[in-house]
Amino acid sequence: MSDGPASGSGDANGGGFRHWLFLDGNRLLVTAVVSVGVFAVVRVAVAAGILAVGPSGTVPTVFGSGITAGVFTLVTLTLTVNQLVSSQVFGKPNSLRQRYEKGAQLRDRVAALSDRSAVPVDTADFVAVVGEVLDDRGASLRDARRGTANLDTDGAGDLTTLGSDLSAFANDITRISGDTKPIEAISVTAGSDYARLRRRVRATRADAQLPDPVADDLDAVEELLGHLSVARQYFKTLTLHQELATLSREIIYLSVPCLLVAVAVPLLYRSNGTTLPEASLAWVISAAVAVVLAPLVLLVVRLLRVSTVMRYTISAAPFAPPEDWPWNE
Repeated sequence: MSDGPASGSGDANGGGFRHWLFLDGNRLLVTAVVSVGVFAVVRVAVAAGILAVGPSGTVPTVFGSGITAGVFTLVTLTLTVNQLVSSQVFGKPNSLRQRYEKGAQLRDRVAALSDRSAVPVDTADFVAVVGEVLDDRGASLRDARRGTANLDTDGAGDLTTLGSDLSAFANDITRISGDTKPIEAISVTAGSDYARLRRRVRATRADAQLPDPVADDLDAVEELLGHLSVARQYFKTLTLHQELATLSREIIYLSVPCLLVAVAVPLLYRSNGTTLPEASLAWVISAAVAVVLAPLVLLVVRLLRVSTVMRYTISAAPFAPPEDWPWNE
């Protein structure tokens, strides 16, 4: 991989259909689209005679036992997800105090590097502040280049190129705010640009004779890149906890109507026929299948987003993960 900017943040917001499906799309909307597709497939299969929904079929058995058991299984899974989220929130006083002190130290250090008396408490705004400081330091390096000999140290590039790449990396990050969707903010900060930039900063710092102000800027940039890595991982943790908590709540909401449908469908059948005309029955059963599968579809599309974020933002250390952010491909 090149040490140049991977422009992961710039591409993260424009990945087309894949980006919408895996990450940015409203999960309820994606669930609705997939459920409509399920309805269409079942209806076509019934019309083609592949699936039998008439009085002699096994629809009452499928809905009365299999699907009902599946709904209860999803409810049990929801309780497990809630326990997982809760286990990450609770803690003993000492561990909670350590979390607080480490977070306060991070905030105070970023405030000192940015010459601010305080930094925002909102995590997204905090990440944006780190981006602003990186942009300022990049501009300072470009200005310092005018009075500094050209650097060509093992591919590190000169100060102008390094400063420009820092600013390009920081530009997208500075646009993050509390109004930005959390998943969008994660996609902007994803990728391994920070690790490559840190390597270049250290190479420039070690292999060149630099004035003290320039060396201070490089030291500050290296430290800020580390703080950015920690901040984005923490932001990701908070967002994924919210995502899992939302998932459990939505499954509970959907499970109630799904259970009612699963119970009601067998009641449409009698020993000598059904309570609905056969033409209407095909539409009703197709819709019922889509409804009862909706919690499972929601679970899949929610976990698809969670697994995508986890896969491509797994590294908090200054290393590039095995695969870069997929929207760069």
